[in-house]
Amino acid sequence: MEFTIHFATINLLVVFGATVAALLLGGFWYSPAFLGKPWRRASGIPVTGDQIPNPVGTFTAGFFFQLLAASMLAGLMGPTATGIEGLQLGMLLAFSFVMTALAIVNLFERRPRILIAIHSCYNIVSFGLMGFIIGQWS
Repeated sequence: MEFTIHFATINLLVVFGATVAALLLGGFWYSPAFLGKPWRRASGIPVTGDQIPNPVGTFTAGFFFQLLAASMLAGLMGPTATGIEGLQLGMLLAFSFVMTALAIVNLFERRPRILIAIHSCYNIVSFGLMGFIIGQWS
């Protein structure tokens, strides 16, 4: 089996932009205007009160992990991938690995199945978005 990760060809500026785009998507995805209310209900997070106990730490860690995911996606895509190929790879990876991992954890924790759908769909869309951006502008 041949497997190559193309770290030397990663455009860090594009990866940074893809990371920011995914985080902005997450801001909308989990907002009250979209899926925030059902997500909070299913997660047991109160709708009122402090939104995030440590927002700086939480958003910093979230940015770091999203940047790591975008960087690995860029490395897997290689320098010749197109936006459509990036979209496809991102969505495929999220569907096959992220969604399955989330589903297993949520099922064993006996969490509401709507959480699997909300989190998984966000990851499928965000990985697809990151892949598209990386492929289109790298």
